[in-house]
Amino acid sequence: MNKSSLKFKDVDDYISHCPEDVQMLLNQIRTIIKTAAPHARERISYGMPFYEYGGSGLKGRFIYFAAFKKHISLFIPPSNTAGVPRELQPYHTSKATYQFPLNKPFPIGILKKTIVANVKERDLQNKHKTIKSDALNEITAYNNKQSATDKAICVCLLKEISKHLQNAEHKIWHGHPVWFINGNPVVGYSKQKKGIRLMFWSGAGFNENKLTPGTGKFKDASVFYTKREEINITDLKRWLNKSVHIQWDYKNIVKRKGKLVKLKIQ
Repeated sequence: MNKSSLKFKDVDDYISHCPEDVQMLLNQIRTIIKTAAPHARERISYGMPFYEYGGSGLKGRFIYFAAFKKHISLFIPPSNTAGVPRELQPYHTSKATYQFPLNKPFPIGILKKTIVANVKERDLQNKHKTIKSDALNEITAYNNKQSATDKAICVCLLKEISKHLQNAEHKIWHGHPVWFINGNPVVGYSKQKKGIRLMFWSGAGFNENKLTPGTGKFKDASVFYTKREEINITDLKRWLNKSVHIQWDYKNIVKRKGKLVKLKIQ
């Protein structure tokens, strides 16, 4: 039943080339996908029914299905595996492939649960991307408000921080760009009279002589830049790495009535 050498104009055409009993099952699968993901785009890709959801190209790949002589296969891209329920694992045969023998009852209920879970996971991924994109736009707008010299410094800092703290949350906080790890502020920069101030919330514990500790009761340390050429990328990369592994718990400072506690980073 492998029809890889044939060309189909659409999914209806693909299904029509299958035996009648298999057609019924494929139509059930198709209905489940279209019901759970009504905004998914349906077409033929690599000779199989294919659904694109939440994006285009590689980012939008959602699910394929195909009929073979003795089984039906689902192909779920690795990027969607977080949404695959445990019940589907017995059918997992390779990195992205799940096979269902035709001589056994098809687990329609598990398939429905899988598609619904994948839709939720894809929606959650896209929500996070939207939030991150909006925050990045706000930071870019902040940078654009600076003078040409200061903007060059900010653009460089944004690039390097984004590169080395890819999983950190970022946003405009108290009027300037700040990055957080698990809700705890770790690094940020701001326009000051002395120049652009790069501050690490726990930088006093980095043991870096180029970072000047703050004068208060906190554990921050900073460096000022007046031109882009003053930024040492090697130093910055090292500081950013330390900001991940050396943290004081600012997130709960109010709860602890102003007391700072050093976090144990795994």
